[in-house]
Amino acid sequence: MNDAAEQPVSIGYDEFGMRFMDLVLHRDRVMESINRVLGAEFLLGPIGAGPGRKVAKVTANGTFGKAYGEALTDVVGYQVNLPVDVAFHLDLGVDMLRFNAELLLPLRLTMDLVEPLTILWHITPPDPDDVVMTIASDSRRATVLQKLTGLDGELRRFIVRFVDRELEKPHVQKAMKIDLVTLIDNAWEHIAVQFMPTGPDDRR
Repeated sequence: MNDAAEQPVSIGYDEFGMRFMDLVLHRDRVMESINRVLGAEFLLGPIGAGPGRKVAKVTANGTFGKAYGEALTDVVGYQVNLPVDVAFHLDLGVDMLRFNAELLLPLRLTMDLVEPLTILWHITPPDPDDVVMTIASDSRRATVLQKLTGLDGELRRFIVRFVDRELEKPHVQKAMKIDLVTLIDNAWEHIAVQFMPTGPDDRR
């Protein structure tokens, strides 16, 4: 038997920290956390649309899709893509038109480590011009009005404002701060069972 092969290989603290973060906060777990924090559905509006936001009022119901993304190369974090399906109504005062929209919101999620052993997440919402949006209307007249009222730009801007507002909610702010010391303290009893003796038989 080769005793040298059984010796543990030492690694530095920096390497340990990076591997720990990759293991604990890997991509799939982060994406699942985003889905849980945002929920499934939301309501927007009513908001003004068109020149001076006086031409029409828009009310929208949206559904979040599953977030997906890849690790960033320049910093610790992820480039997140969030699909959103929106069904909204354009109230012209004398008529009501319906539109369906598919949006893709690019979010930049980065991480900082602060005292005492706390992980802080930062989410950067997209610029309205970076929001990918495809709108389908239920009639030719609705398509014309969509262009006249500038609805595309209004919806992009409103979605970004909505994301900003959601990120300020208490439950989101709580989810973006992970106190590792408290987590380990609360979970220590379960952790200790994995390697500490639990009875006389374990001490033989």
